[in-house]
Amino acid sequence: MSGCRGPVDQNDQIPRVFVWCIGEELPDPVEYIEYGLEEEGVSWAVQSGFDGDGVPVAYDASVSSPLKIGVSVTPAQRVVVHHKQLPDDDPMFDIPHVTTETARKLGSNAARLAKGTPLKTVA
Repeated sequence: MSGCRGPVDQNDQIPRVFVWCIGEELPDPVEYIEYGLEEEGVSWAVQSGFDGDGVPVAYDASVSSPLKIGVSVTPAQRVVVHHKQLPDDDPMFDIPHVTTETARKLGSNAARLAKGTPLKTVA
């Protein structure tokens, strides 16, 4: 499937889930989120350099995403999955200190939200 890291060109026509990282570095869970998205066959784009709290960053990513799904990842390995149609302060998932397994499931669930298929259980 199609994933990219870095800014997305304004003329890019590929519908993608946006994964926005708070801070300049890509936190460790990003790789596993990408695995989950790829397994579900949904395109994504990863960008770093965002500031703020995980929930509003994930919501802003969802508003910008053609698929209406946004994910934020903090340096403390907190992952937030948001949908544009949810209230801005009420994400679908907000998990602190994710494991690699949980990060993969969250990536899969972000893709499943976009596809409209049942979500995986996240502990």
